[in-house]
This record gives sequence, C-alpha cells and structure tokens, in this order.
Amino acid sequence: MNRNVFFELPKINKPFLCILIIFTTICVLNIPILLTLWRHGFDDGTYSHAYLIPFISLYLYYQLSRNGTLEFKETWSVIPTILLLLSCGLLFITSNAQISVGYWGALLAVFITSVTMLYRFNYYIVFPAAFLIFIFPLWGVLVPILQNVSTAAVTYLMSFTGVPTYVEGNFVTIPAGVFEIADGCSGLRYMIVSLAIGSLFIFLNIRDTKRAILFLLITITGALLINWIRITALILIGEYTNMESSLMKDHNTFGWYLYVPFMILLFWWGNKISDINLTASSSNTTQVGNRPSYLSMAVLLLMLGLSSTTFSTMLIPAATENLTSDATFEVQPKIHFYSFVTDNISSNDNTIELTYTFSGKALDGKPSYYENNLIPSGWKTIRQENRQNKKIHSVFKDGKSALILVSYEINKQQFSSLTAFKIARLALAAKNINQTKLHWKFIPCQQRNCQAELQNL
Repeated sequence: MNRNVFFELPKINKPFLCILIIFTTICVLNIPILLTLWRHGFDDGTYSHAYLIPFISLYLYYQLSRNGTLEFKETWSVIPTILLLLSCGLLFITSNAQISVGYWGALLAVFITSVTMLYRFNYYIVFPAAFLIFIFPLWGVLVPILQNVSTAAVTYLMSFTGVPTYVEGNFVTIPAGVFEIADGCSGLRYMIVSLAIGSLFIFLNIRDTKRAILFLLITITGALLINWIRITALILIGEYTNMESSLMKDHNTFGWYLYVPFMILLFWWGNKISDINLTASSSNTTQVGNRPSYLSMAVLLLMLGLSSTTFSTMLIPAATENLTSDATFEVQPKIHFYSFVTDNISSNDNTIELTYTFSGKALDGKPSYYENNLIPSGWKTIRQENRQNKKIHSVFKDGKSALILVSYEINKQQFSSLTAFKIARLALAAKNINQTKLHWKFIPCQQRNCQAELQNL
C-alpha cells in the first residue's frame, strides 16, 4: 500500500464552504435584524418551523455542490453586482427607516444576490436562498383574508350539519356556545408549512412546469381545506359535548391529526408524478479546484459591510443623559422599546403629558411598533380626528371622558398620520436620521362631549 494514499488529506468542498462563509458573514453583519426575527418569528407558534429552514437551505447547497451544480464564476459580472447593490441599498434605507417588512425583504434579497454574485447563475442556486423566506414573519398580512375565507367556508360546511348556526363577523354561535375564528384559526400555519414542504418537494423531484404548478395548488388548497374541516369538526364536538370536551381548550394537536394523513397521501401521489431525484443523482463531483473571482469577493464584502445593520446601530450615539421617568401614572399608554421618557404633569387640570424618545438602536424601538397601545387600559375610543399635526382620540371610561393627543416626531417635524410619519422616516433614512419621538397627552374633560377642551386646543 502506498503510504501517501494512507495520509491523503480529504478534499475541501470549496463551493459549499464559501456558502457557509457568506451566510455567516451576512448574519454577523445584521444581528439587529436577526433579533427581530427571533422575537417575531422563531418565538411564534405560527413560525415554529423556522428552526429547520436554515439547515434545509444549507443541505440543499451541499447537494448542489456535490453534483457540480454549485460552481464559482471565473470573472466579475455587472448585472449581479447591480442587483446586489440594489439589495444592499434597500437594506440600508429600510433598516434606518425601521420598516420591518422592508428590511426583512431586503435581507432575503441580500442572501439571494450574494449567492448569484459569486456563483454561475441557474435556478438551482437561487431556490435554497429564496427558501429562507419561510423564516421571515412577512405572512401576517394574509391573516385577515384567510380569516374571512375560513369563516365563509365553515358557514357553508355547517349548513350541511343541521346544527343551528349564527355567524357574525368571525364569531360562530351554536346552541352550546360561541366559537371565534381567531388569528390561529385562519389556516396561515398550515398554508406556510404546506408551501415550504410543497416547494421543497418540487425542487427535489419535479421539473415539469405543469406538474409542479398542479402539485403546489393541491398542496395549498388541501392545507386550507384541512383547516376548514378542523374548525367545523371542533364546532360539532363542542355542540355534542356541550362544550366540555378537552379539545375546546387545546385544539392545535387535533388539526395535525388531520394534516399529517393528508401530507402522506400528497407525497405518495407526488412520487407518482416525479421526474427527477436531485439527491439520488448527486455524485461526488465537487469542483474542488474551482475558486471565486477575487474581485467579486471584494465587491461583495464591501457592499455587505456598508449596508451592515450591526455597524450602523453601533454608530448611533446613546442618550446623553438619563431622563427616564420611573413614575407610574394612573393613566398612561403601553409603549415598548423606548430609550427614555419625559413627563410634564399639570396639577391644575390633571393633564398628563409624556414624550417617549427612541434612539433607533433597536429596530423595534419606534413609535409605530405594532404592540404599542396608545389608549390606556379600560378606555374606549369614541371618535378620532386629525387637527394640524396631532391626532385626537376622544375616549370614555366609567362615565368619564377625556382627550388623548398623539403626534409622531422625526427631525423636529411632527405628524398626526402614521403613514406620513413612515414616509418621512424613509426620506430621512439616507441621511442616517433615525431618532424619533412619540408625544402623548391625556386631557380629562369636564363634560362628556369635551367641547371646552377641544376649543382650547
């Protein structure tokens, strides 16, 4: 036996190793965005599948590197550079403007264009990076639509059961009780999982376009149908058990008992129409001698560094003084992730004025954060109106009336509209101006209609 063979070093899978380096670099350079993904994606039951997505994406790239599909470009290319520049520019603008959907979408685009920057372009190398979309909590916008569709579908299915049913909004009333088709019943979770599994199966096994479209349509339709059957079955179980079944409190597991058999049948049928097998066709043909263009690599690292949210947040100065008020007021909003708050209390008319300042270091630290509640607990909004640069809420609680004045400030400009405020943030993002303020004022009213207080504004 030749001793040189015994001590032969294993060949390095350079294309896959470079993918690992690219993904790691992008993640390290954008830690603030990863924190928002952890808060709104990984820590949410709807996106509980997110833990698996990065590993699946990397596994696909590993398979592509083994069968020779993942190959480095030999020279620098103009079009991929332009696409990467646009992606990084969008990431810089939307992260400075703290537009969640914008910087999530931009980060996904950066992943995709970084790969196309270094590797020879084909459909196969784009899909694993695009598959990361199932990590991003972008899908919440579909919840109201899916809720309405689910309500209509359940109403139709209940018409065949003989159980008296009254539907108002998203509430279904039967003799035994009332069911709410809430966010969790919209079917979004089943649809996302089905899209992920279906698209992955198509990538690995189906090349015919018509077959791929048919398979994906059946995957999505079947997932929604399973959810409608689940809701209808739960309503019937509640009716026949007088709402005493344990499924009335925990019904998520029940849905998976219906969903898993559907997926088994779907994969059985999918295997019948498969025309390739990407993993089976893999052979160890890695282009170990191939290497990326040094110019392309340098341009990539430069753009990733300039658009880094990790670096940009480090450059934001901290508050020069601690002005945080620790006082707890009887009436106050619920605001998250602010840097500090100042108060101005009037002893004459019990007016409370609070100013929340957001430094911009935390991407969720903004006046428009979706969990910020401007109306204090227990108070109900009667009407709203915009007056100059303030939004006025007329509120009522236990026979008491009050006015709440709200305005959003950036660069010493105040806005009553969140839309106008977000547009201003985008316009100022290129100048790296991202410190914002939320002005909140509570004015008790002497009379129910608050006419005197409104006239004094």
